[in-house]
Amino acid sequence: MGQGIDMTVNRLPARTWNWLKMNESRLTDVKIEKACPVTPVVTGHGTTWERVSAEKIQSEQTENGFAWKNLVTGMGPDMDRLAEEDEQAQVDVITAEAGADEDNMAVFDYECQPGERYFNRLYLHAKENSVLNVTVLYRSAGAGEGLSAHQIKVCAEKNAVVRIYMAEILDAGVTCLSDLGGVCEDNARVELVKLELGAGKLYSGGEIDLKGKASNFTAGIGYTAKPGQHLDMNYTARHHGKKTESLMEVSGVVSENAFKIFRGTIDFIAGCAGSKGTESEDVLLLGEELVNQTIPLILCAEEDVEGNHGASIGKLDDQTLFYLASRGIPKEEAEKMLARARVDALNARIPVKSVRDTVEAYLGGGDEADDEEEEK
Repeated sequence: MGQGIDMTVNRLPARTWNWLKMNESRLTDVKIEKACPVTPVVTGHGTTWERVSAEKIQSEQTENGFAWKNLVTGMGPDMDRLAEEDEQAQVDVITAEAGADEDNMAVFDYECQPGERYFNRLYLHAKENSVLNVTVLYRSAGAGEGLSAHQIKVCAEKNAVVRIYMAEILDAGVTCLSDLGGVCEDNARVELVKLELGAGKLYSGGEIDLKGKASNFTAGIGYTAKPGQHLDMNYTARHHGKKTESLMEVSGVVSENAFKIFRGTIDFIAGCAGSKGTESEDVLLLGEELVNQTIPLILCAEEDVEGNHGASIGKLDDQTLFYLASRGIPKEEAEKMLARARVDALNARIPVKSVRDTVEAYLGGGDEADDEEEEK
């Protein structure tokens, strides 16, 4: 698709000290070639899928005036600029019609081939009083370098609920760009469950604009930064409407020689009286030579709000290790067991059994023969 572009991604909404070098991240010579082939499996009533040109979706908007091109994402506008490098770009559109109930699911299984440089875009539109469930799996067909870039934009109309379940288990040779953005109208809700487990270099961002009164955003994010991995994340909840609520809970493990930065921002805009926001991160460090950076940020232009943030950073204490050793569990196995527990808790929330099983197999365990649960 021609020459690569230089990008600035995951920029903080408000800058901190420049010498910390945590305000944003820069990527150079990023190239995309095509979209990863995928045919979603869509079940349930009132939910449809279509693939449209990027040019067409740029000109469309909802009855309330929300348009794809105006939806802000967590990684920033350079992701839109990167997408424009593909002149044949298309967007997968999942729509839940007005009144669509919870009995639906759209499953996207992206199997990335080694050496390819993909960019996929997905638009989730939940109309008034509807529920939309989407599960997305990113995995590699084999070992090797490559690029897996994807962008999801969400529009949740009045009283709508959008639930997004994402699992990334790409090969360590892959660079992953994972971008999310959306808007919630009155009483609408976006729920995100996301696992970042595989890619050697991960740049991930999400931003939800709580535009409508009493709208809500919740996110449960889990990650493992294994030796040599580089994880760069940026998530923002923007409170515009009155009595809006956000909750971002992040849990992860950083191993020896790994790098991780997490930026979590709650932005209270003037006029969002009665709003509440909470952001927390719980990190387990497994090593000495590693980099773990966390920036919990609250921006406040409204007095009548409640914001909470914090980070818990720790290692396995000697007492815990001694207890486990007394039961025949050596230190290395104990670390794997406790790290795995953080991932398992979030994986259990993914409603599609085949995806849960794939994640379990990637982690080196699980019971793929378990047929007692029905797959959606």
